[in-house]
Amino acid sequence: MDSFPRLLAFDIDGTLLRSDGTVAPRVRAAINSLKQRGCILVLSTGRPWAQVTRVAKEIGGVDYCVCLNGAVVVGNDGSLLTERTMSREQTRTSAQLARRLIPGVALAADMADGRHIWDQNFSHEFPADFAIDATRVPDAIAAVDGPVLTWLLDCKELDALRVIEILKPRMPPGTEVRPSGLETPEIVASGVNKASGLAEIAEICGVGALNAWVFGDGLNDLDMFGWAGCSVAMGNAHTDVLAKADLVAPSNDEDGVAVIVESLL
Repeated sequence: MDSFPRLLAFDIDGTLLRSDGTVAPRVRAAINSLKQRGCILVLSTGRPWAQVTRVAKEIGGVDYCVCLNGAVVVGNDGSLLTERTMSREQTRTSAQLARRLIPGVALAADMADGRHIWDQNFSHEFPADFAIDATRVPDAIAAVDGPVLTWLLDCKELDALRVIEILKPRMPPGTEVRPSGLETPEIVASGVNKASGLAEIAEICGVGALNAWVFGDGLNDLDMFGWAGCSVAMGNAHTDVLAKADLVAPSNDEDGVAVIVESLL
């Protein structure tokens, strides 16, 4: 790895944002300093693009965004670079499997065209700044009428990690189930994660993984931790994330991103 990274990728919730959903001025200033050094800046998040734009604009200088945990990669103007949808058969069979094996599960589809189709009883704990205009229906599987990027699973009677444990060995070919970064597991096409999205950006920019630093706090960040030359866990991170990190920053409410970036600069 070079002495100074060429690409830096930041998770949003629990990493860049404070618990109240704001970007600290110190964090914004530190990231702007990276931009002045010519670094490629990426937001890498489980959020859909429409829920990323406010953060990207507030921070400034963002070059790319990995959205929906790798299912979509966009440029700084929202231009679509890549998207990974499930086939119609994968979409249907994976959701039916969840319905059959998980008691009381409710489903929510993130559509490739930006729509959201939710079971009537789907509930969530999205960040406060989310403003999702979802269509609620009696049966999301029947209502899906186009390519699906992800299924979110509202597991009302089981812990999310237990649901993943149940579904993982039974997933239809070409699909997988994994943590979403929220309290809901998600189903996606196989191999879709934050690392795959960052690898695509790195290839476009001619940057090796060893010259990338990544910052995160959740289980959906583990793949990019394994990909990058240096991984930084926030002090508020999940214990498994802390265990895998090369560096540990102060928490998101203590401007941890800025602390590490300032030391790097």
